[in-house]
Amino acid sequence: MSKNNQKQEDQGTNLLYKLIGEARGYDDVIVMGRGDPDFDTPPHIVAAAEEAMIHRHAEYTPPAGLPPLREAIAERVKRVNNIDVDPATEVVVTNGGQEALFLMVLATVGPGDEMIVPEPNYNTYADSLDFAGATKVEVQTWPHEDFRADPALVRAAVTERTRALLLVSPNNPCASVISPADTRELLDIAIKRDLMILSDEIYDLFVYDDFVHTSPASLPGGKERTLTLNALSKSYSMTGWRLGWITGPADLMARVAELKAAISGGVSVISQYAGLAALTGPQEPVEMMAAAYKRRRRLVLDALDAMGMAYGLPQGGQFVFADIGFTGMDSAEVAQRMLTEQHVLAYPGSAFSKDRKDYLRMTFLQPEDKLIEGLERMKVAMQGIMAGR
Repeated sequence: MSKNNQKQEDQGTNLLYKLIGEARGYDDVIVMGRGDPDFDTPPHIVAAAEEAMIHRHAEYTPPAGLPPLREAIAERVKRVNNIDVDPATEVVVTNGGQEALFLMVLATVGPGDEMIVPEPNYNTYADSLDFAGATKVEVQTWPHEDFRADPALVRAAVTERTRALLLVSPNNPCASVISPADTRELLDIAIKRDLMILSDEIYDLFVYDDFVHTSPASLPGGKERTLTLNALSKSYSMTGWRLGWITGPADLMARVAELKAAISGGVSVISQYAGLAALTGPQEPVEMMAAAYKRRRRLVLDALDAMGMAYGLPQGGQFVFADIGFTGMDSAEVAQRMLTEQHVLAYPGSAFSKDRKDYLRMTFLQPEDKLIEGLERMKVAMQGIMAGR
């Protein structure tokens, strides 16, 4: 396993686990860092899983997933993402988005290769590249541009060893959405330099204001060089069900399916029947959650504005990446003090990038009353930090 990307990522992961472990010791902790929706899985999805268990669906499934589920995924990506895929050869069902990411990376890069990744980014991306023996090449994004993935900087980062470009839109942790024009330009770079695009679109149903999410695979010339990742974890509040998918060109998806068979075989049959119900059943629960996140986002931004705290505008997803540089302290120390003194858990920016030690990642995945209380506690913590300077 390569160590090119590992040290900083290990430090970030260890820090998060330390904070999460400590938070479990507080009965009144308000979690404003973890990306785990507070809504229950919709009842019709749970009922479908129960029905599958009652009828003793306990058999092995094809490594690529149950055919009816792959068909439902194909219909979903056509309806939502405007991508035409063959469910028999261009869809693989995975154990959540995490496995999907590893499979995409292993199918596209190997030892000595490079993958361009805009920063800040989720630490699993570096983990998967290390596992493949490849190197993560980070491209800077800037808060004054709302963490835009600038095509000019991506173009400048391409070398003879570059094999792929990872795009995450809406983004985790900074909640930016790649514009249609930038998506087109990034795809043109990939075409010209013969790169694969790995597109993480797990938050694609949560886009705010007038921003628009565009799937690279939906554009002319995009499908044949794009692997697209998605999952039900966030959109249907199914994080623990572990159900995701990859779509892409048939030749590369055959490699993904081979890797899937070797690594884990088929996804839990119960989760697959639940996923089928999610995609083919009522969509009102998703619409309800999206509306709630929109309200909560506004609540959080208004509170940060009142505190005088800057942030990159969250254009999509479930996060706010807030600037705490005014404290003069490292984000790890600020997060620790917020947790110890006020029992509020936010994630330090240093867990997502070595250059973001002056940021906190917060979510709006709590009921509004909890968010209000958490933000008030955060305000008190910040006042205490500033008073002690």
